[in-house]
Amino acid sequence: MILDTLCLDNFRNYHSLEITFQKGINVLYGNNGQGKTNILESIYLLAIGKSFRYAKDMDLIRQDHEKFSVDAIFKEDITEHVMIRFNREKEKSIQINGLFLRKIGHLMGAVMAVLFAPEDMQLISDGPSVRRKFMDVAISQLKPSYFFDLQQYSKILMQKNNLLKTIKRGPKKDSHMSMLSVWNDRLAETGARIILDRLQFIHQLTEIAAEMHGIISGKKEFLQIKYDDSVSVEHIQENEEHKLKCEEIRIYFTDLLERRMEREIDREISLYGPHRDDLLFSLNEEDIKKFGSQGQKRTVILSLKMAELEIMKRRTGRTPLLLLDDVFSELDKERQTALIQNMEQVQTFITCVENTPFQVKTEHPAKMFFVKNGTVML
Repeated sequence: MILDTLCLDNFRNYHSLEITFQKGINVLYGNNGQGKTNILESIYLLAIGKSFRYAKDMDLIRQDHEKFSVDAIFKEDITEHVMIRFNREKEKSIQINGLFLRKIGHLMGAVMAVLFAPEDMQLISDGPSVRRKFMDVAISQLKPSYFFDLQQYSKILMQKNNLLKTIKRGPKKDSHMSMLSVWNDRLAETGARIILDRLQFIHQLTEIAAEMHGIISGKKEFLQIKYDDSVSVEHIQENEEHKLKCEEIRIYFTDLLERRMEREIDREISLYGPHRDDLLFSLNEEDIKKFGSQGQKRTVILSLKMAELEIMKRRTGRTPLLLLDDVFSELDKERQTALIQNMEQVQTFITCVENTPFQVKTEHPAKMFFVKNGTVML
């Protein structure tokens, strides 16, 4: 897909902006704090429905204004037009090809984007929730039903945790214990689908990311990725029949919850399920979080993002947008080369301070945009 025209109205520090991009590499350069990343943020908003900077929708409205809008025209894709509007009354509307969406989940997959930003180092340094978010965002774009499963799972989990507290802090009633079994069944049913989708994604990610990492590192290191799931379903991962495999996970998950019911009641929280899972990264069988250098960690993240991009292309037959927020300043020439080689057939948006953002020559010249104080000039 190709983002042709982007229009912003009272979004962040932009009062009004209309910008036309080219098919290949688009570079947004200028001093810090001028609004370069805000443009990437608006593009990412079209794909995910929310900011990648942990900002609330209210934070995206330009100061002293009542609403913002992000409007985009696309080419060479089934998605031709996407518009998102939000006002201070917390009313949000989303249109795809002129049709209003009833739920934000229906936006998933309409615009596909892969983001690579300095904050992605948190994938290794921070806790499991960051790595779960990485999986969830990627899979939701590939399979919108996964996003709805996540929402449903979250609601069931909240109800179950409330019930665990009620049981722990009061007399145990048969009705409470029966209801807990019901919540366990529902949690296992939805959770099994989430686990299966994650397993399939990680299987493909591991293979492609290891290949990408070998290219970048000169095959000096071997990258391994493991899905560390609290339900422990490794023994049923080899089954190739999707429905049977999901049912096996559900049965095993349900049995685990029933066997560990008293422990969860004692702790007053759900201890097992995809909400507790993690990704583990290792280089040459050593934990990258503990023993990896900064350069090695950056290379791992770069490999993950390149693999995510390739998975989207293979599974959907569509080419996602690639958003690079100030990453070339952190990459040496070898890593720049590896990244740019994977950008040749992808529409790419790069932010940087200088107007010569990378050392490697590209087949087609990049289109340069100078950004200053909420204005963009060629």
